[in-house]
Amino acid sequence: MKGPTIITEKELTSDVLAEVLATESGYIELLSDPAVEFEDYQREFLEATERFQIYLKGRQLGFSFVSAARALARSQNLDDYTCIIASYKLDDSKEKIRYAKQLYDALPDQYKKRKMVDNATSLEFVDKSGRKSTGTRIIAQGKGPIRGKGSNNVLDIILDEFAFFGSFDAPVYTSAVPVLTRVKHGSLTIISTPLGKVGKFYEIWDGVKKFRNYKRRTIYWWDFSLLCKDVPRARREAPDMHTLQRVEEFGTEQLHELFNAMDLESFQQEFECAFIDDSTSYFPLAMVYACVMDDENGEQDQLMARDLKELREKTIGSLGGGYDVGRRKDASELVSLDDTGNGKVLRYLASYKQSDFELQERELSRFLEIAKPLRLCIDETGIGMQMAEGLRKKYGSQVEPIPFTNANKEAMAIALHKEFEKGRAGILIPNDRDLISQIVAIKREVTSTGAFRYSVERNEKHHGDKFWALALANWALQAKAKEIVLEEPITVTYDDILNQGSYFDYL
Repeated sequence: MKGPTIITEKELTSDVLAEVLATESGYIELLSDPAVEFEDYQREFLEATERFQIYLKGRQLGFSFVSAARALARSQNLDDYTCIIASYKLDDSKEKIRYAKQLYDALPDQYKKRKMVDNATSLEFVDKSGRKSTGTRIIAQGKGPIRGKGSNNVLDIILDEFAFFGSFDAPVYTSAVPVLTRVKHGSLTIISTPLGKVGKFYEIWDGVKKFRNYKRRTIYWWDFSLLCKDVPRARREAPDMHTLQRVEEFGTEQLHELFNAMDLESFQQEFECAFIDDSTSYFPLAMVYACVMDDENGEQDQLMARDLKELREKTIGSLGGGYDVGRRKDASELVSLDDTGNGKVLRYLASYKQSDFELQERELSRFLEIAKPLRLCIDETGIGMQMAEGLRKKYGSQVEPIPFTNANKEAMAIALHKEFEKGRAGILIPNDRDLISQIVAIKREVTSTGAFRYSVERNEKHHGDKFWALALANWALQAKAKEIVLEEPITVTYDDILNQGSYFDYL
């Protein structure tokens, strides 16, 4: 599947249609013009009939679209059918409904059922005879308990990105299994990118004996023709290669762009299905999830601001800002924390990807003038130096340039860690998978000199921009923020600096 495709009517004979209706992939592919080209693993997903299935998969492999396609095809081919799609965020579930609508609206009228309900979270259809009592439905929800309809003959439950359900994972799973057992036919399909060796997703995936009734499938980036130049050969040879080797040998230009924008460990987790042990993380996943806003009951919408004007209106304490300037193809990140007196709340999060410095400086000026933070701490290392100096001259002490020395990183990381140690009384962050992943990815490593180094990368690529923007925002609210170490002794040799290219790169 090359991506969502515009579908138009095609002349079909009754014999051809009858044959096509036997398979979900055939139903979608034959009714599309130009044809939807499903990958083989997507076709297998469409036709899967096992009662319990679990997919460990990389990102951007088309599972959102194929989940919607399967639900739509079955809703049209079957009677008395329901598909419940639960995602870690309700907006992600709604995306599946949008895909299903796109497919439905483009189907020829004579080959689709009449809609009975059409909204952001559900599609319902009357059965082929026009009866509502045995109609079919596709339902989207967040990570709340699964509620079955009871009378369904066929029920599919999909738990999408299940590793990111946090503390909701066990209750959701516990509610899903009994619902499935009440129907005659159906399936529970669990899909996710890995996120550490914790949680219900990892427990089920790793528990081959305990959860032996699950059919397990692993889908890597080299299974997808948009990311891999030679899928058949890569499937034979890539598993025995190191990541750098297989990316160089089989990666398309699109895959190389993704690889170059990430550190090695994050790429292995996001695209190569590697479970990264978070026991080495300075911010363990359980500790981070204890500070995540509840986005199911409206808490996140209530606390977060959509724009700078709303940020000013929602701020009830002292506002601090942090800005990390992205390197190469990374995005620059702006984070704003509100110190309410009863804990710090992340009110605003904005990314500026591939934006020129003039635009970024203009946006930061708007932030300073509209949101009126107590202080904006900005990374002045390397490419951020000129922007930081310009804003400092314009806004004075409201802007504080921070050089990213090891000593400064340690001070900021420790200060932020203390807030997470307090749980919800210390800090609240949104349910944002990239932010959470970057926080958990931070490692505290001992250098050859015995000092600590706080880093998300194990190579020369810069990453962790959201984390450092959060750390900077938190530092902006520290009472003694101006006492941060602005310089530290140079302990490297002249040859070391030459080999690294510059002192900033060495740091």
